[in-house]
Amino acid sequence: MPERPPTIPVIRPHSRDARLAGIPVDFSPDTLRWLLDEGARGDIMLQNELFDTMEDTWARLRTNLNKCKRAITRLSWEVQPHAPGERKPTDTAAEKAAFVKELLSHQRAALWEDQHDFDGTVYALMDAIARGISVLEIDWDLVDGYYIPVGTRTVPSTSLGFEMQNHMPGGLRLFPDRDRTKPRRFEEYPHKFLVGIYRGKGGHIAKTAQLRALAPYWLGRMLGWEWMAHRAELFGLPIRWANYPADLDDAEIQRLASMIENMGTAAWGIFPQGVDLKLQSGAISGVAGANEPTERLMNIADRACDLIFIGQTLTSQSDGVGSYAMARVHRDVELDHYESYASYVAKVINSQLLPSIIELNWGSAHEVPEFQFNLPRVDHENDKVRRDKILFKDMGLPVARAWLYERHRVPPPAPEDDLFLGDIPDAPAPHGGEAAARPAASVPSMVPGGAPSGLGAGLDTATPAGGGGEHSAPPENGGTEAKAAAPCGCAAPVDARSESSAELEERKAVGRKHLEVLKARAAAEGKTIYWDNPMDERTSEECQARHGKAYGDGWTDPPPIHHNCRSTMVLR
Repeated sequence: MPERPPTIPVIRPHSRDARLAGIPVDFSPDTLRWLLDEGARGDIMLQNELFDTMEDTWARLRTNLNKCKRAITRLSWEVQPHAPGERKPTDTAAEKAAFVKELLSHQRAALWEDQHDFDGTVYALMDAIARGISVLEIDWDLVDGYYIPVGTRTVPSTSLGFEMQNHMPGGLRLFPDRDRTKPRRFEEYPHKFLVGIYRGKGGHIAKTAQLRALAPYWLGRMLGWEWMAHRAELFGLPIRWANYPADLDDAEIQRLASMIENMGTAAWGIFPQGVDLKLQSGAISGVAGANEPTERLMNIADRACDLIFIGQTLTSQSDGVGSYAMARVHRDVELDHYESYASYVAKVINSQLLPSIIELNWGSAHEVPEFQFNLPRVDHENDKVRRDKILFKDMGLPVARAWLYERHRVPPPAPEDDLFLGDIPDAPAPHGGEAAARPAASVPSMVPGGAPSGLGAGLDTATPAGGGGEHSAPPENGGTEAKAAAPCGCAAPVDARSESSAELEERKAVGRKHLEVLKARAAAEGKTIYWDNPMDERTSEECQARHGKAYGDGWTDPPPIHHNCRSTMVLR
């Protein structure tokens, strides 16, 4: 139990939180350079004031950030119990996973007190994809003897900073009292904070915020907007143009100029005869249109904002015109970004929040469950399935089942689970076994003369139990007399060449499915699965060692376990 109870808040409201930073109103390239330099030197508060201004004045930036944040908060998620490898989770591990899932699913934070529920926590952690850093304080409550995280609160930038070392920023620190001379380490407040760091580049944390790369584009956009507004004042109204006769006297000319100047929004005017009045309107070169410099500045900034946070889109790269293939590529790039963001948030939750929940309620961070987002990538999953089928089924490449379960995110079944097996082929039929025989052509043996063949190739009679017996040889040259019976070769020694690796792997796959069927029958009938094989000079040492042993007693992988393996499984 920590010395400081986790239910006591660390960061409390302070008057300095509402104080505006000293950012000049009139931004210029020099001003922006100064702000970024101060941020790189560790002034988080000043840099965040710049970032706040950028979000408040750039609609495209706010839209993209909200799109990314909402995309992650809308993802479904699950909490998996701790189960290393293919082992079944312990009862305690399953209990911990269920406890954590219940807490995160039913948080009732005081939103009106600026407290975040779990979705809000994910949303707040996503601030780091733009600002590089997001720190939240966890609010705990003690309910019926359990420590419950009722919500989180965003730690203001006035309480964050770096411990300076030789005038350079060091580690990220807390300043609960807003006193820059009293940095505090996060380790002093165990279980109280979630610290999210998202690196947009290498280097020190202070320099990795992605908004730093967008700041020059934002400034160009703001200056472009200012210049465009100024040009609108100059060229926004139509030009009033009047041609007057050359013999018009000065008094009339002055009167005509006054009338044109004071027309304003009036839709009428009285001019001397002979005066030709024209209103010049329309596109003016260098003032309006797609090539207008100020609009280009703003479009370039918007495109850079798209590139950094969501990747290219059809509207940002192809001017709204694109094919289905291009749309798919751009969507994949966007989903790649979302995968990166989801991975970052899950890492913070798994490394900080979940261990705290388990340690506070169970006394130690043992068998901590795992939080996972579910980001569907149908095309990627289909590609995996097709690749695995070619490698492991068609080519017969051996692979561990645990790896496949993890790769395809399928939980391995427990022995007592009710299994869905689909279409189950017949169980493998080893030489002399009593289990139901699978299609004979897929279990090769040797016919007289040494040529490989299937057991059923040209044979109507099944091999007798035990692998012995004889078959009558067919008459030569279509004759009616049969020669003396000769051994069929079923029990003759064979080598590995009589069964290919692909055929062995196919038999193994059928054996695994047959094992699941036997497990279900054993549970229903109260029986036990035993390893069984012929005991003769052809039986391998590994099979001899397993003969007669129950499932789980020295073996869990079903037969066959090697080329030409004759072992099987029986229920007793």
